[in-house]
Amino acid sequence: MMGLLVYKEKLKNFYAEHEFYVNPIIKFISAFIALTLIKKNVGYNDLLTMWPVIMGISVIMAFMPWTIIITALTAIMCINIFTLSIELGALVVIILLIMLLLYFRFTPTQGIFVLFVPIAFFLKIPYIVPIIAGLICTPVSIVSVTFGTIVYYMIAVIGKNADAIQNVASEGTNAANLNTVLKMISVNNQLFLVIAAFIITTLVVYFIRRSSVNNAWIIAIIVGGVVDCVIILVGALTLNTEYSIIEVILGSVGSILL
Repeated sequence: MMGLLVYKEKLKNFYAEHEFYVNPIIKFISAFIALTLIKKNVGYNDLLTMWPVIMGISVIMAFMPWTIIITALTAIMCINIFTLSIELGALVVIILLIMLLLYFRFTPTQGIFVLFVPIAFFLKIPYIVPIIAGLICTPVSIVSVTFGTIVYYMIAVIGKNADAIQNVASEGTNAANLNTVLKMISVNNQLFLVIAAFIITTLVVYFIRRSSVNNAWIIAIIVGGVVDCVIILVGALTLNTEYSIIEVILGSVGSILL
């Protein structure tokens, strides 16, 4: 326990002393991973999925504010989806514009989660998100965490059904894509389960972390991880959603350790 506390303080001191250099590195890595995931899942624009272009954009984003990074990555994702289907791209743009407007209104300083949540999902450690949000942010971060979750599921739905969407588009009936994607998102019990679990976990971690008990942050991490895991498993059984129990448990344990 004491070793973790000492390590935590060393990390905080290192970041405080080297913030000028660390921040651009974090932004570069985040942007590069995000662009790579966009390329892998909805990379339909040949120019924006070229590695030199991805690298160049990542370098530029390393020196930009998070708000600009989030907006630019959103635009790049939309352009890729437009390349797949104009109607579907328009739908995604409308949804993301609404999300961005609310994001700028409520969580402009905590919008990193809009980017971090999809990355965490693709890296198989999504349960770390509400723990971090509860530890370092306020409950308002729930807004950006929710938006990030919706963005991930939109990308996942479009990516998994890309072939069907392209076939429909080639037949000149693109409007059918809108109904298909909207239906897949609106009836996705897994999406709503994850959002509920993340909201509850974030609040639990936040209030425990702010309590006056000793080692509150460690207790908050452990309890938050357990709460998240239990909600996901119970919800999966209740709603009959597809979830691997072993994957959820391992993901939760890994998130707690990280």
